[in-house]
Amino acid sequence: MTIQICLNGEEIYWEKVKVENQVSVYRAKIDGQIAFRGVREMWGNPESLVSIIEDPSGWKNWIENFKSGKLIEEINPEYKVFYQAINSPFPVSDRDVVFESRIIRDSPDKIRLEMKSVLHPKAPKTIGTRINIIFTHYIIKRINPDKISVTFETLSQVGGTLPDFLVNWASEKYPITILEGLRRELMNKV
Repeated sequence: MTIQICLNGEEIYWEKVKVENQVSVYRAKIDGQIAFRGVREMWGNPESLVSIIEDPSGWKNWIENFKSGKLIEEINPEYKVFYQAINSPFPVSDRDVVFESRIIRDSPDKIRLEMKSVLHPKAPKTIGTRINIIFTHYIIKRINPDKISVTFETLSQVGGTLPDFLVNWASEKYPITILEGLRRELMNKV
């Protein structure tokens, strides 16, 4: 099964890979790289989920292998720059990333977060290898007053000398761990 959407004027064809923990996982080939997408329904509302995603103090609760993170700069309430560091298993070096996050409110029932790597003068020195987020999107749609649909899409260059098959395997699991972590965190906030 394929799904197509437009990103920056280009069509992306998402191929369904599997369903695990109620997360439908898709992949798409973009410029020779593999992007991943996860879609899951969960209890909650869009604004609560956005506040969880943008709260560095809670990242340890839902981001797997999270080491540290912080807000670097709040340009305005809808546009911020963040830093995250991730533990990697031996012998792989730890990873970190500096990224901007933009909140786009399409309607009261639909919010998008668009993220990508940026250079920032206040960014910490890298702890190992710096990840390049080409894009990460969270698309949060209200289904009813108590339930939302969350789509997570991402394409990153993790850096270093990891083999492609290992990166793709880990990236395929990433939408599941992210969406399951967010679901648990959202349930804890209710």
